[in-house]
Amino acid sequence: MEASEYKYDVAFSFLAEDEALATELNDLLQARLRTFLYSKKQGEIAGTDGEKSFNVVFGQEARIVVVLYRSNWGQTPWTRIEETAIRNRGYDEGYDFVKLIPLDDPPSRPKWLPRSQLWIGLKRWGVTGAASAIESRVEELGGNPREETVTERAARLERSLQFAEKRKRFLDSNEGVAAADGEFQALRLELEQLIAALRTSAPSISLELKFVQRQIVILGLLQGLSIKWGCYWSNSLKEAQLHVGLWNGHPPFPNISYAWKKPTELDVMEFTFDLLPTEEHCWICSDTAARPFSTKQLAAHLLKFFMDKADARNKDRRD
Repeated sequence: MEASEYKYDVAFSFLAEDEALATELNDLLQARLRTFLYSKKQGEIAGTDGEKSFNVVFGQEARIVVVLYRSNWGQTPWTRIEETAIRNRGYDEGYDFVKLIPLDDPPSRPKWLPRSQLWIGLKRWGVTGAASAIESRVEELGGNPREETVTERAARLERSLQFAEKRKRFLDSNEGVAAADGEFQALRLELEQLIAALRTSAPSISLELKFVQRQIVILGLLQGLSIKWGCYWSNSLKEAQLHVGLWNGHPPFPNISYAWKKPTELDVMEFTFDLLPTEEHCWICSDTAARPFSTKQLAAHLLKFFMDKADARNKDRRD
């Protein structure tokens, strides 16, 4: 297509679990670029043949396509359609129009994407830097980012202020505390399911989970992981925190006594409970560079962290 014929400057392809990140990038770009984000364009897709519509957007109408990539991207109904449209277009035009943001750790990429294709490292660039890199790529391919009007800027500010007030009310409410307590219980259930699955997929890795009230302990691999939810008010999440500690033994726990040397805490992560502009609940690490985690994502992240630490300690012993 001629540069002037594109309907969108950027179209985002992502899994449902990454909608919050896609929305954040979209919000940073939409004032200067024409963006396509499925969750924001429901009215344009409603009543149409979804597969045909998505083929047109990703195969023709978008100047560049930004893929928030995980290894299971392309395996869900919508991302499978988007992948097909991208690959068909790439066969005809090459893949210069694709910009990949890997979200797995370590990063991975689709096998069909040329190795020469540079990706955007979110940990290195951050969300704001990633948005700048996307805008630069649009310009390289003939796009012309426009200046935001005063009216548009005012509307964006109004949305931001309205959400900030809504978020504040949520965090200082019985509803917010109940939601956080519920998600902590959901975290325990998700961890139990993942550990049960490991008994089948990796039977040599034997993990045990204990819990009492607001503390979860995971034992195995000659170490322990303590996950403690501390919330001090019934109607506010002020100072509430999820403390995650890695221990060289059984972490402190009710009715546990130590015959010998007490374990020490080797590593710490801390998370707060929050509300995203998409109105989804999330856990945010105190490391400001970290992305928000859904409860399901956090459970997987904590178990991988636990196994990574065990693997690193085992390698150190071999060395």
